[in-house]
Amino acid sequence: MRTWIGAASIAAVTALAWVAAAAAGPMVSANHLVDLDHGLAFPQNKQNEPAVTRDPLTGVLVAGANDEIGQPLCPGTTAPLASPCPFEPGVPTSGFYRSTDNGATWTGGYLPGFDAIGRTSGGDPTLDYGPRRCANSHFSFSCGVAIYYGSLADPFGDKVGGEQVTVSRSYDDGLTWSNPVEATSTDNKSAFDDHEWIAADHSPESPYFGRLYVFWAVFCYSCAGNGNVKLYVAHSDDEGRSWARAVQVSAGNNNSAQGFRETGQVAVASDGTVEAFWTENADSKGKYPDTQVVVTSKDGGSTFTAPITIGTLTDYPLSGTPFDVVDLFNRVPGMSARVDCYPHPAADPSSSRVYAVWCDFAGGHGVVKATVSSDGLTWTSLGTIADVPGRNAFFPAASVAPSGLVSLAFDALTAPPANDPWQTGVQVYDAYYAQSAAGGTAFGAPVRVSSASSNPDGSSYNNLMEQFIGDYIDVVSGPTSAYVVWTDSRNASRCAPVNGYRSAVYGGSKTAVAPNPDAVCARSFGDTDTFVASVSY
Repeated sequence: MRTWIGAASIAAVTALAWVAAAAAGPMVSANHLVDLDHGLAFPQNKQNEPAVTRDPLTGVLVAGANDEIGQPLCPGTTAPLASPCPFEPGVPTSGFYRSTDNGATWTGGYLPGFDAIGRTSGGDPTLDYGPRRCANSHFSFSCGVAIYYGSLADPFGDKVGGEQVTVSRSYDDGLTWSNPVEATSTDNKSAFDDHEWIAADHSPESPYFGRLYVFWAVFCYSCAGNGNVKLYVAHSDDEGRSWARAVQVSAGNNNSAQGFRETGQVAVASDGTVEAFWTENADSKGKYPDTQVVVTSKDGGSTFTAPITIGTLTDYPLSGTPFDVVDLFNRVPGMSARVDCYPHPAADPSSSRVYAVWCDFAGGHGVVKATVSSDGLTWTSLGTIADVPGRNAFFPAASVAPSGLVSLAFDALTAPPANDPWQTGVQVYDAYYAQSAAGGTAFGAPVRVSSASSNPDGSSYNNLMEQFIGDYIDVVSGPTSAYVVWTDSRNASRCAPVNGYRSAVYGGSKTAVAPNPDAVCARSFGDTDTFVASVSY
């Protein structure tokens, strides 16, 4: 492993603390760097897709991110349209970080043990906590806390197949980790696993207390776009050491005419109800509405309902942008970085409520919308819960405090001129936070969390063709504060040669050669960091 230097009475006290602070509204702390690449060049200065959890007994924060600190510097290229900064086979991606001082300082490393399964970590972090399994095989927080880290695992060496989903666990708040366990068996030569999310059953009142769930997508190598994506759920009753057979929870017969299936996330209600969310009929070009759906299990993930509609949405544009020549992704006007608006759930530990939040671009303005349910079957729309004037919201995430207070985090990009919607290099984004009392019906105005704005034009894919800031951010709630983690490019410098190359690519050039950013750009080009801020309620 590489190391980088670098209950009732409790509930009553928590409630009193919240009441005392509620009148003041949310208060944002200083911003702190989570990652440890300070001063390195591209792509070693690149992190994205942060996730975070919190040990409820110790208060220690444990985070993860895609981290390229172990990649070699860019060798450059002379081939047209080739990447000057290719990924080195066998170099890990899944970074972990831990903080014992509420996010002020962090240490970390790469998740260890992937060589034991003939793979290397492939990122897409998802974290949660759960109770330890005691010597009598029952789960109890009196025996401690297990921190779980879900990650992709890429084949390496003579390993055959696609990406696999793995889960690692830690009994000391991320100081040490078990070897990863392959949680799925759906990857093969023609398909690969992706977009995994984990959730543990935290509630002692649940009949499935301590059970760990993983939700993931299986993509077809040869299918166009996101065609024929199938979604699965599996569970573990032994802290992720072994996994039950996967249960397919979606159909598999979507195509470009129907729209695609955008994978989402999973949550476990306090009564043990398992709820897996995604977007159906995404980008069907008006033939079908983009539809947010959930499947619900009342028997611990053994069987699920058919998809239940929880809302419809207008996603950000998929096509009709200057970047279509490179790939087709939803994008917020004003940047080439990809985004999506699938539902992000959060379970309420004080009730059986589960919330789901997503971004929506109806009317050409991006906001955050939400819905809530107490049984996973019947859903009540909360409408628009966050709106920043002059900005478009994206990457929402939610969490619920022990008191039932609902925390929302999201990014928002300044809107470009109406006559130049795909102007890049000018617009900036910030991280925001909003909160509501239990029930989610009274969200206050969003407050800015990031202390400096980010220009996404300083970020990049390794092939340099587009900006890149990942696919999500995260938030976790404690008794008195929420902790927001996001991908931040405030320290990233734009690079004229890279922008020149991008313009040539968008113009249809087949002969353009990418520059070597380590030779022609400022050292801070591509510096996307993971930042954290605590927000007191």
